[in-house]
Amino acid sequence: MIKLRILFLSSTFIDKKEEADFIYEFVKSFKDKGHRVLVISSHSKGLPKEQFVNGIRVKRFQYLWPDSMQGLTHKAGIAQNLQNSVLVKMQMLPYLFFGALEARKAIKEFKPDIVEAMWAFPQGFIAAFLKKFMGFKLAIHLFGAEVYLAKKYKMAFLVTWPAKNADLITANSRATKKSAVELGIKKKINTVFCGGINTKRFNQKNKGGKVRKKHKLGKEKMILTVGRLVERKGHVYLVRAMPLILKKIPNAKLFIVGSGPLEKEIKSEVKKLGLEKSVVLTGRVATEILPNYYAAADVFCLPAIIDSRGETEGGQGLVVGEAMATGKPVVASAVGGITDAVKHNWNGLLVKEKNEKQLAEAICKVLSDKKLREKLTKNGLRFVKEEASYESGADKFLKLFKKVI
Repeated sequence: MIKLRILFLSSTFIDKKEEADFIYEFVKSFKDKGHRVLVISSHSKGLPKEQFVNGIRVKRFQYLWPDSMQGLTHKAGIAQNLQNSVLVKMQMLPYLFFGALEARKAIKEFKPDIVEAMWAFPQGFIAAFLKKFMGFKLAIHLFGAEVYLAKKYKMAFLVTWPAKNADLITANSRATKKSAVELGIKKKINTVFCGGINTKRFNQKNKGGKVRKKHKLGKEKMILTVGRLVERKGHVYLVRAMPLILKKIPNAKLFIVGSGPLEKEIKSEVKKLGLEKSVVLTGRVATEILPNYYAAADVFCLPAIIDSRGETEGGQGLVVGEAMATGKPVVASAVGGITDAVKHNWNGLLVKEKNEKQLAEAICKVLSDKKLREKLTKNGLRFVKEEASYESGADKFLKLFKKVI
């Protein structure tokens, strides 16, 4: 088997091996298969400029001084940060300049067989510029957020120009691919989900007993949702569905795991509806404990929506796959890339976005029908194994990489 040298360009990368996020897991899946990897990412206050994270070499470039001024890439991410502050928008130029310098240096020293740019902009833009002078093979992965932003601000070239100069283009869902084509990308786009499921962390062996004991859950039915408390996740609609659920299943309890800017708004909705005893906002849950929350749940729900900015789940909904891998039935909104992962009445139930009634009916149906739960769980496990694990995702990318090389 040919071993490749792969340079990954990413806006962020974790700094502790005990942490986990999809970029780390994605890169690690290539390293675990014996390929040489290097990650170029951006710096943020408190992060080391260079380190090895579980054997993965990471170099981070600083783009503003002092480092406390850097606010473009971390926390909520580039797409969200750009929309929150004019000062952050001004950081894009130094980010592109210093990012290009660091990437150029890495390409000269590491001599990669292929450069994988995570996001068409800014990583893909930087790589496409350097490719004009350095002649390497370039793969660009579209996540959706950059496509939506380019469309919103009428700056399609930020995505279409890097794509035009790439040797390989992949997208994380059919929804992202469709948006990219509408934006003006004419090259072939391969749909491959890079945010796979770590089946070593999320599986049926996980136990939920401690979580249920901690929250004093006896025979109560636990409805779980996991994600940042932002508009596109649609938490407020799930909260509004709870009174309808409680009419049919009085012992149901909703757990919302995550933190974010809409925490106060969601708590206010809970109070307004008198659901203080039926809805629990846990805040952010530690990485090592999260699998136990999935294991404790009776049903998982992702009530995502198309938000006021026109954004939604560009990918397939990572949390949906984590729930399936844990052996849990899933209810989700039929928006964005979620429909790539959830096949209605096969491995989950799909409902219309912003529809509290449909959410409630689907959740009650799953909780009340044992045969349906068993079918959804069985097919969910099959989907994760065949389509959504990091191992299967890495294999698909490697086949595409080798064709290009």
